[in-house]
Amino acid sequence: MGPGWVLSAVKWKLVVLASVLVGPFCLTEAPACTLWAVAGERTAGGGALIAKNRDWTPGADEVRLARLGNGRRFVGLFPVREGSKRPGAVAGISEKGLVFVTATAGSVPPAEREKGKSGLAGKVLSEFESVKDVLENREIFFQGRPAIYLLADQGQIAWIEVAPGGRVAVRTTDSGTLSHTNHYLAEELRIANTKIGRSSASRLDRIEQLLKGGPPRLGVEDFIAFSRDTHAGPDNSIWRTGGRAGGERTLATWIVSLPKDAPPEIHIRLANPGETERGVRLTLGQPFWRRDSGIIE
Repeated sequence: MGPGWVLSAVKWKLVVLASVLVGPFCLTEAPACTLWAVAGERTAGGGALIAKNRDWTPGADEVRLARLGNGRRFVGLFPVREGSKRPGAVAGISEKGLVFVTATAGSVPPAEREKGKSGLAGKVLSEFESVKDVLENREIFFQGRPAIYLLADQGQIAWIEVAPGGRVAVRTTDSGTLSHTNHYLAEELRIANTKIGRSSASRLDRIEQLLKGGPPRLGVEDFIAFSRDTHAGPDNSIWRTGGRAGGERTLATWIVSLPKDAPPEIHIRLANPGETERGVRLTLGQPFWRRDSGIIE
């Protein structure tokens, strides 16, 4: 399947949002992430590559082998927060080789971003086998919170935009590139962009430049280099160091290689505040999936 748009048939009502922005941080500094992927002829070894740089206000992330209910096992990147209720995964790969990463719809006011169901990553990774499988069951997103998702398996990549009111747009390719940040790109959903943040626009432009200007066939080392790019300074780069104390910065990089004839590999970089940056590299062959659930060091 080549690049294309697939839109839900959900009835769409235009909601006029009246909001008062106090100070510069309401939308321009919304929680952020940069997502990108390549498939088919653009990959060095065939298959697909997918990546996420996770940006948030200073916190911490951990990598865990998990399972939701009786579903399939998956490796996920999880925020670490106080309290009995643990946040859901923000990136993950299932034992079936399906990868699912998330990004905030930062162009939507904060109150709107909280409306709808959350925690879709665990559900998708536990219940579905492939990108095609997810797209054939896209109704799970109709009641979801406004958000942006990027998916990959060995043969296909896709992004899914979920706008307020349950409207969904999808773009897919089996040979090419896809990238996203924190505002809607589908023409039909651009009306939902109350305000596009400078950082989101800058990071999208930069990752598209890097993907277009990179080698004809991209590999893991290219993705690692892209993930560390600081071209636009502390707040607007793909790797964000943060221009003010306590502000947004990059906490983790999640890169998954999905070769055609070998087990998937994960390359993770954790940059938790107050800790030495460290890398985690995993090969997800059958022996890996027999290990006990829990935190992966």
